[in-house]
Amino acid sequence: MNIVILGATGGIGKVLSNNLSSNHDLYLGSRNKNNLDELILDITQESVYKENSHSIGGSEVDGSEFDSVKEFFQMANDSLGSIDCVINCIGSLLLKPAHLTTESDLDNVFKTNVYSCFGVLKYSFKYMKNNGGSLIFFSSAASKVGLKNHEAISSAKGAISSLVISASSTYANYNIRVNAIAPGLVETPLTQKIVNNQSSLEYSRNLHGLNRIGSPDNFIPIIESLIDTRSDWITGQTFSIDGGLSNVK
Repeated sequence: MNIVILGATGGIGKVLSNNLSSNHDLYLGSRNKNNLDELILDITQESVYKENSHSIGGSEVDGSEFDSVKEFFQMANDSLGSIDCVINCIGSLLLKPAHLTTESDLDNVFKTNVYSCFGVLKYSFKYMKNNGGSLIFFSSAASKVGLKNHEAISSAKGAISSLVISASSTYANYNIRVNAIAPGLVETPLTQKIVNNQSSLEYSRNLHGLNRIGSPDNFIPIIESLIDTRSDWITGQTFSIDGGLSNVK
C-alpha cells in the first residue's frame, strides 16, 4: 500500500512511519527538513536488515499553507505512483483560557490543525478519486469533555471531527473513507511541559480512567486496522483512544 504521512517527524508520526515502513511504501512530510532527512535515513538503514524492504521518500510541507500541501501531494504521487492512504499527524497544543488567547494564537491553532486537514482533503482527492482510499486525521478527546484552558484547541479538534462527518458523505461515492482518532494526553515532544511537571502529570493521569497517559505506540493497532482493506466499511467515525479520558470516571 502507498501511504502518505504528514507530520511524520512528530511523536506519533515518527512511530507510525517506522512501523508502517515494514509493510508499505511511504512518502513522508514535515516542516523540519533536517528531522525529516534523519528519519528517512534511519528507516532506510533499518530496512537493510529486513527481507522485504519498501520504498520511502519525503519532502518539506507546511500543512497550514494550501500551496505547500498542493505541491507536496504532487511530489508524493510522483514518488509513489499512486496514493492509497493519507495520515495527517500535524497538530499543536495551546493551553490558555479564552480571555488570554490572542487572535494570532487562534489563527495558528486553526491553521495548524483544521487547515492542514482541510488541505489534505482538498489536494489528495485528485490522486484518490479513481481508486478510492483512506484518510485519517487526529482530533482530540478534549473536543468531547470539558477541560480547563482548552478553548482554542478543543474547538479546533472538534472542527476536525465535524469535517470528518461531512467529508465522509461527500466522498463516499468515490470510495474514499474519512476517519479520525481522538487521543487523550500522549507523551510526545509536544506535551513535554505537562509530562515534565510532576503536579501537572499527576493531575492529567487522574483525568484518565486507566490512571496513566498514552504513548505513540498505542495508536499503531487502530491505524493498522483502519488502513486494512477489510475495514472498507468504516467511514465518518472519530475513534477515542484516550485511556478513558472522554467517558470513564
